[in-house]
Amino acid sequence: MPEKSSYMTIQRIFNILEVLAKYPEGLPMMAILEEIGNPPKSSIFVVLQQLVKHRVVTYLEEEKRYKIGPAMINLSAVIMNEHTVQKSARFGLEKLSRQTGEDTYLGILDGNRLVYIDKVDGMESVRLNIRVGAKRYLHCSSIGKLLMAHLPPEEQQRIIQEEGLPAFTARTITDPEQLFKELAKIREIGYSINDEESMEGIMGIAAPIRDNRHQVVAGITIFAPVRRAKENKERYIQLVRETADEISRQLGSG
Repeated sequence: MPEKSSYMTIQRIFNILEVLAKYPEGLPMMAILEEIGNPPKSSIFVVLQQLVKHRVVTYLEEEKRYKIGPAMINLSAVIMNEHTVQKSARFGLEKLSRQTGEDTYLGILDGNRLVYIDKVDGMESVRLNIRVGAKRYLHCSSIGKLLMAHLPPEEQQRIIQEEGLPAFTARTITDPEQLFKELAKIREIGYSINDEESMEGIMGIAAPIRDNRHQVVAGITIFAPVRRAKENKERYIQLVRETADEISRQLGSG
């Protein structure tokens, strides 16, 4: 009996997620029940409560609807990005590194952190030795701020509450209001700069990569010594944005 019960629970989880994936705006519980064949209401309610607890599903209190939650979205993004973005972006990373001579990195959101999933060392490499798979705080990195800027406000607030805003240099943004202003600016200008906010003497310039739904799913950045980055700032910004746009087109973004 326990094995059968576990199987039924897992089956219902998949059924619920498949239904909610078809309705991005969400569904009330009775509609979910109808979609999956009207199983016992009490059992589905228990499953939904657990999914909400683990942020796989979100419950919209005012609308009395359930929808796919941030944990499921993050997991989907990690899977899709690692299998599609990395392959599409590799040529762009190499090209950007040749054009600038700088180290180039590709990063995605993984939970509350930025994770680098690919990199190319430039001819003028600063030898940061940041490995692929390394995770970083969002608030003090160029790609991290870029990805955070395109999250819903409630997600931004949650990440700040859970992760804090620790200082890594004297330039790290540690005030939430200042960070929100920075994120708004990033959305407006279309790129992000890390001006010695995570490592002294190093500047990062990042631009967003978008998928076929025009959603920001990754970022590409170059790292350079501050003096060289400032001397070439406008050129670097243009090249990073052009590369990100080129990768986005490969992913189907119009």
